[in-house]
Amino acid sequence: MEERFWSKVNKTETCWLWTGNIHKGYGRIGIDYKMKKAHQVSWLLSGNTIPEGYVIRHKCRNRNCVNPEHLETGTPAENCADKLRDGTQPRGENAGKAKLTEAQVLDIRARATEYQDDLAKEFGVKQAHISSIILRKSWKHI
Repeated sequence: MEERFWSKVNKTETCWLWTGNIHKGYGRIGIDYKMKKAHQVSWLLSGNTIPEGYVIRHKCRNRNCVNPEHLETGTPAENCADKLRDGTQPRGENAGKAKLTEAQVLDIRARATEYQDDLAKEFGVKQAHISSIILRKSWKHI
């Protein structure tokens, strides 16, 4: 397995780029009939461990890199902060299940004095979603 893994790595002067299967920017490899993230496998093959509750983060900000020197452990919260900083965290209308556009959210906020049930019917969402938009509990980035 180790030989197969490293055969899919292009070692440049900086990042070691995964040349195998890529999903959402991350390298993946099948091990024991399960898909594993290539950077995590690289970390483990290099003699490191992943403590319970931790993830592997990219110091180089390149999701396709498997160079163990460019990787580090961190909490899921730190990893989310990395994604926000790097602009790789889907937000707003770019999120997979988004039903509204940013323009619609701004329209809802501009009409905050209207009945939330009416707005919910108009925009095809639940009243609770309208409330969280108006209170800025959701769509905080705009």
